[in-house]
Formats: sequence, C-alpha cells, structure tokens
Amino acid sequence: MLNSPIPPMTRLAIQDLLTEFAYRIDNGEAATVHELFVAEARLETPQFVLESRDEICRHFTARAEDTSRKTRHYWSNPRFSGDDREVVVVSNTLTVISVPAAPTVVMSGRSTDVFTPHGDGWAFSSRRLDGVILGALGPPLGPS
Repeated sequence: MLNSPIPPMTRLAIQDLLTEFAYRIDNGEAATVHELFVAEARLETPQFVLESRDEICRHFTARAEDTSRKTRHYWSNPRFSGDDREVVVVSNTLTVISVPAAPTVVMSGRSTDVFTPHGDGWAFSSRRLDGVILGALGPPLGPS
C-alpha cells in the first residue's frame, strides 16, 4: 500500500505528462519537450545530464534537427508516491532507437520522475533514466 494516496485527477495529469514527453520526442516535436519542465529542472540519462529547462531546450532542439533518427518511447507500471507538493513516479521504460545503417537499439530500464505543481497543473522537476537491459535487434532495415 502506498504511504500517501495520490488523487485520481493528479494521477491522470501526471500520466498525461509522461505520455506527452514520449509523444513529442517520437513525433518530431522534441524541440518543445522543455515546456513540460520547471525552469530549474534536471534530466539525467546514462548518456547525458541536463541541469535546467534551458539546457533541456538546447539539447532536444538539436536532437530534433536529426530527422533520420527514429525512436519510440514506452512507459508502464507507474508507482506513485508523494503529496500535493511533490509526486514521484517510478515506472518501467522501453526505448527503441533506429538510425540509418545501424542495428536497431533497444533499451529497457526504470524512470524516476519528480513532478511539482506548475501554473494550473504539474511539470517535471526531475527525470532520471536508469538502464537495466541494452541490446540490438540485428542488421539495419532497408529504407522506410
């Protein structure tokens, strides 16, 4: 049992943010991902650490310029804790990455996301991705 139940509307709002993050990255809108974060946010992955919304903006704007890279991000099994000032969500993640002339990469792991009230809703204050499984799916596919 969770030590502090999160209201259903808060859960839905946060689940929408998790889904929106993946949607923007996977559908050509990575340059707008920073809008989902507070100004002093932190985003940490095994590949990089970004220390503010401005750094997040610069990183994902540059990433959006590479239209050859295709990704799909999935999350599942969220576990919520916290209160009306801060909600922590730990979930399973799966990311599939395809770049030209290279095997498709699959990464599975855990995401620990912290959300705080922002404006009329919620925003990411931090996001940490920890890899658990990394693999490749064989030779690259032909043109898509």
